[in-house]
Amino acid sequence: MLQLIRDMLIKYRNIGYNLQFNEQQKELLQQYYDVNRLLVDCLNSAAYVTPIVRQIEKKLLLAIADIEKVRNSCSNR
Repeated sequence: MLQLIRDMLIKYRNIGYNLQFNEQQKELLQQYYDVNRLLVDCLNSAAYVTPIVRQIEKKLLLAIADIEKVRNSCSNR
């Protein structure tokens, strides 16, 4: 699981650090992933999901800086 996260960070975020997590951090990352996965699975199985909720889904795993960019671009409209 952690290797998958690392591979995704390298591929999509150009972050290739050799992250050394302790066991508590690993467990928190796993919980974070599991909760987000469950939420996405629920959204995908729903008969109808509002556009606003879909926007939230798109932001689930964005970096904080990217979320701020999205928020700022929406408030400039």
